[in-house]
Amino acid sequence: MTQTIHVEQLPVGFYLVSTETYKKNFFKQQNKRSKPVIGEIIGDWEQLPYLSLRENLLLGVDKTKRPKLLTYIKLADINPRIFTKQKKVLSQLDKIKLQFAHLLLKETPIIYLHDCFDSMTVSQMQWLLNFCQQLTQKYSLRILLFSENENLLHSPSIDEIF
Repeated sequence: MTQTIHVEQLPVGFYLVSTETYKKNFFKQQNKRSKPVIGEIIGDWEQLPYLSLRENLLLGVDKTKRPKLLTYIKLADINPRIFTKQKKVLSQLDKIKLQFAHLLLKETPIIYLHDCFDSMTVSQMQWLLNFCQQLTQKYSLRILLFSENENLLHSPSIDEIF
């Protein structure tokens, strides 16, 4: 029997959550929050269709934090010209990078990254895993990757596996 682990008590790090019991435990904790301290990243980012890409990215972000947008765009290795692209031509990795920039702007301390490697190349997956590891160290985040992909069990970027 697994004991309950409170996500806010986890040390800063990048975690792989691969068992159903832990997935349910962590999702239950997310639903009980009155103040959203947990952000989510999914492969197919839903955006408001009547807003531009930049407006979607800044949605819900405090005005005092908006000047950091370019810093996070560069950190996520996003070409600033992405804002001139149509939303439907963004790659899955672009959408994930933009979601990370959004959550960094909101200063979200815990991020749930849902398995979104379906249409990524191996090099894109490696980039994303390394990026997550760097974020945890630089911004004192807890990133939980929810995946059953057995290849991830051997990734040096992941701090602990549940």
